[in-house]
Amino acid sequence: MVPQHSKEEWFKLKLRSDFFIFNKNEFPGFTDTSYDPVLFEIVNSAYLAKNRIGDLFRNLEPLIAFDEKKQDYKLEVSKLAELKIALLKDSILSGLTVFELNPRGNSHLVFLEEIGAIIPEEVKNNLIPIGGKDAIKLKNWNGYINDKYDITFSNGLMDNKSGIKYDNHSDVFSGFEMYSVYANITKKNGFSLHSNGSVISSLYETFFQFIGFKVAEYFRNSDGQFNFTMIMKKINDKQTNFEEFFYIYNELKKRWPTRYGN
Repeated sequence: MVPQHSKEEWFKLKLRSDFFIFNKNEFPGFTDTSYDPVLFEIVNSAYLAKNRIGDLFRNLEPLIAFDEKKQDYKLEVSKLAELKIALLKDSILSGLTVFELNPRGNSHLVFLEEIGAIIPEEVKNNLIPIGGKDAIKLKNWNGYINDKYDITFSNGLMDNKSGIKYDNHSDVFSGFEMYSVYANITKKNGFSLHSNGSVISSLYETFFQFIGFKVAEYFRNSDGQFNFTMIMKKINDKQTNFEEFFYIYNELKKRWPTRYGN
């Protein structure tokens, strides 16, 4: 049977806010870890930043095959090595600075560096604490980080078991304080991407606007209760301190008391 769309048309239909979103559990296994969904979207954001989204399709095109059973296109995972080779050739992250708090392992960082990313030593050596009395917070973040980055990301950091919760604050409060830190260190027009966290939700777009983020996309990346990925763009140079964050958070809690925690 003849496909209803060309490969390029199918590619464009899959774009949401110029990000290519796979079906659940179908993201390319660059590292075969929970990082894979956010890694692909980091790659996608780099092609966007460099105005080369057409080259992303060029690299994906050899992997796109028509599935007779589903009567639709799919990505041939068996050809993943070809995509990796194409990304290495493009070195699409070349010149772009990339930052993560509390990396889980380093295979994903190695992959990002292989395709050109500039990753600070404090990330590679996991030198910034997220728990304990010296944990990074809005009151001390600039004692740990002095730069802004083109792309910032996290994987599982905003989950309620990650360790960022402190004092008597709720998981939501602690998570959104951390999002505010991420907003402070993301360059204007840069991207911030977050996967697999329990406080990642499209319900909080108003909060993100206050700290300078615009939610570009929000989707479930695999089966499971908290397996979501959110992509945000930093739309201005907004810097948020703890006092402002505390005020914003509590004002929003007055409006939606069941949505925001303690």
